Amino acid sequence: MSAPMISTHGVMEGGGFYNLHAKLQAGGGNLALPYLDEAARSFPLPPGSGPIVIADYGSSQGKNSLAPIRAAIQCLRKRIGNERAVIVIHVDQHANDFNTLFDVLHRDPEGYSVDDPNVFPSAVGRSFYENVFPLEYVDLGWCSYAALWLSRVPALIPGHFVSLASTGVCFRQVCMT
Repeated sequence: MSAPMISTHGVMEGGGFYNLHAKLQAGGGNLALPYLDEAARSFPLPPGSGPIVIADYGSSQGKNSLAPIRAAIQCLRKRIGNERAVIVIHVDQHANDFNTLFDVLHRDPEGYSVDDPNVFPSAVGRSFYENVFPLEYVDLGWCSYAALWLSRVPALIPGHFVSLASTGVCFRQVCMT
C-alpha cells in the first residue's frame, strides 16, 4: 500500500486574493475591536523603555490587520508616548503570501506605521499552533478568524457559532433569530 499524497499547495491563494475576498472576516474582526482596545488600555506594561511587542496571529496578506493593529498602537501611544518603540510581528504559515503582506504594510495609506517612525513591522512564517515566540515575549496579541483553520475544536464556547458553507440568505436568517 502506498503512502497517502500530502498536498504541498498553500492554504491561501497568493497575489492579494485573500485581501480582495475577506470582507466577511474584516467585519467579524471589527466586532472584536472594543475588546482589543480594552486589552491595549489595561495590560501591564513591561518595565523600562524597551519595545512593546504586538503579535498579529494569522495575518494572511495583511489588509485585515491594518485597522486592529492601528487601533492598538493608537491606544498604546496614549500610555507610552511616541518615543517608545512598538514591534508588530505578523504570524502566518510559511506558505503565506508574505510579499503581498509587506506590500500592504509598505504602501497602504491605512497602514499603521505610515506616520509613526517608532513602529517596526516584521513577520514569522510559522503556524501559531506551534511555539512561535519565547515565553513572555509578546505583550499584546490579536487574532481574528484564524481559528477557522483549527484541525479540531479545543473547547466549546457557549452562545457562539460559526456558519460554514452557508448562503448569505441562510446566514442572515441564523443571525436574526
